[in-house]
Amino acid sequence: MSNANAGVSWEEFLSEAHNDLADKQSKLVADFQLGEHERFDWDQENGTLVFSNDGKIAVIAKVQFVGSISTKSNTWLWSWANSYIYDNVKDQMHIVREFGESKGYEALFTDKWEADEIDGWEMTSVTSYLLEAKGAYRTTGETGFTYMVITDISWAN
Repeated sequence: MSNANAGVSWEEFLSEAHNDLADKQSKLVADFQLGEHERFDWDQENGTLVFSNDGKIAVIAKVQFVGSISTKSNTWLWSWANSYIYDNVKDQMHIVREFGESKGYEALFTDKWEADEIDGWEMTSVTSYLLEAKGAYRTTGETGFTYMVITDISWAN
């Protein structure tokens, strides 16, 4: 990554990261029909997100967990601060935290803070940008949302 964002405001950086992720998401939808598969399953141990149809695996993605939004506490929690997230699916997240520390972008290095769904997508956009990910995915649970970036993706045989 270059120093293209040296001296760039937080808002400008967020906008650039958001636009970058929007382009990547369009490509993922076109190339892998994300959002159209019947089912998804994540496997932290293997670091994968698997999409399937009629019980057959269609697409396999490698992922890094970014963080989660709790709709109960209205907070964001970075994956590195979540003891339930395996190390192998958050081992690149130090890049985001260190970047935030170097730029003084508090949202990128504060473990937990008041947030909503939009904040979750913003943090995911930034992570995708910094990790040069292929795109992102969000899952919904009873108490909120889990965000991850896709670092590699392919059709199953």
